[in-house]
Parts: sequence; C-alpha cells; structure tokens
Amino acid sequence: MNIAHRYSGGVAGLATHHGKGPLVAPAFREVLGMRVVEIDVDTDMLGTFSGEVPRAGSQYETAIAKARMGMGVSGLPWGLASEGSFGAHPVVPFVTVDAELVVFVDDDLGIVVAETELATDVPTLAIDVEPDEWNVSGFAGGGFPEHGMIVRPTGAHRPVVKGIHDLGTLAAAVAQCAAAGVSSTVRIESDLRAHHHPGRREVIARAARRLAGRLATCCPRCSAPGYGTVRVEPGAPCSVCGEPTPIASREHLGCASCDFQQVRDVAASSGADPSVCPACNP
Repeated sequence: MNIAHRYSGGVAGLATHHGKGPLVAPAFREVLGMRVVEIDVDTDMLGTFSGEVPRAGSQYETAIAKARMGMGVSGLPWGLASEGSFGAHPVVPFVTVDAELVVFVDDDLGIVVAETELATDVPTLAIDVEPDEWNVSGFAGGGFPEHGMIVRPTGAHRPVVKGIHDLGTLAAAVAQCAAAGVSSTVRIESDLRAHHHPGRREVIARAARRLAGRLATCCPRCSAPGYGTVRVEPGAPCSVCGEPTPIASREHLGCASCDFQQVRDVAASSGADPSVCPACNP
C-alpha cells in the first residue's frame, strides 16, 4: 500500500466545537497531503472540563466517539478528534501532566490510530476565593489573561461563567457566583477548552504531528498505515545505582490492522536519570 496514494488529496473530518482545525490541519497537509475540515458538532455532550457534563468513557473512547460524531454528520470515511486530560504524571510524582490524545478513524480499512503528547508546562489554576477578598496576583500562574478563566461557586457547577479574559468580566463573574448563595466561596479555575487555552493548543498540535507521522508509517507485514508504538516496558536501569526505574526500557511497535509486532530498546535503556530512581530518591 502506498501511503501517499492512499491519503494524498483525501479529506478527513475533524469533530470539534472549539476551533481545533488550525492545530491539526497543517501536519496532515504537510506529512500526508490530506485536507482536514472542521465538523462543528457539540462535543461537550460527551463531557466538559468544568464538570457540568461528566465524561462517561475513557479518554480514548471519548475521542473515538467524537470522531464518529463528525463522520456521522459529514458522511466522510475518515474522521479525527482530540481529547485532553489533566492528571498525575505517569513517571514523575507530584507533577501534573496534560495528556493530549488525537485519534484517526479510517472506516475503509476498519482501523483506529491514536497518538498522545504529554506536557508538564501547561498553565493550570484552581483556587477558592472569598468574594470580597481576592486579588488577581493570586492566580497569575494560570496564564491569565491570555489563558481564559472559569468562575463558579465552590463545590457546584452552576452558575458558571466561562471564557473570561479580562479583569472586569472576572470581577463581575465572582460577584454573580457569590450572589447565587450556593457557597461562601467562589472557585476561579482555568478554562481548559482549547479555544481559550493557548498552552493546550500547542500540545494538541504536537500530538497531531505525531499522529500524521504515524499514519505515514506502514506495517512491515501488511502495509497498513499507522504502524507505531503500542506500549512501553518500564525498567530502564538507574545510571547511578543500576536499579530499575519507571522509565521505559523497551517499546513494542504494532500494526493497527494485523497482529504484527516488533520490540526495540529505547534510548533510556542504557541508563535513566537518578532523579526518577525509587532507590536513589525514595
């Protein structure tokens, strides 16, 4: 299968309610010769960062559901979607990581291909303030005003004011949520929707480029697109004491279509930084 022939000149629909087209389209155009068009569907119905709508499935399941929503509306056989998640870093304790997943659904081949990009430098904030005693300096680390904010009563999801990028609107939102009488304090937190959060947008763009590169890589056995890493093995030895660490030592490469796999050592297999060693840093 010639990957350039398969996707070059084709069109994939990106299901998005938050303007992610400019983040995904360049990589697919440059790497695959494929055009990406935005399909505006209400992806918020599958879950919201602010919690009004809980995410029912996993990050991976939700991303696929988004892609299929777009495919259902557009009728295109190729669909794209992204889903973000914030949580504990899988290797470094006490560090919050932004994990951005982008999936590609190819119904002609019956495959789903996904890639994830991790980042620990994405601004996030969540603080509770007294309505009459708060100061903008307390949430400067959230990247405001370039990064938007959400205001709601502490411990409640409504009323909620989103997409705040200026002090006047922020002050009015704090007053509004305090007046609702739901809580004695007000929660100010990052608006993590992609169109209000430049930090996330950069990570999504990198994930999209990883995915485009993976789709350009064909399986050595069946030539299907999307050959790449399916899982990693931890256990790279500490470069100081030699004890196993959570850092990957080997990665398993697999095909999205057949069961072909290969295993190879990764760079850290020769020695991991002692800062992540449980023995050196218990």
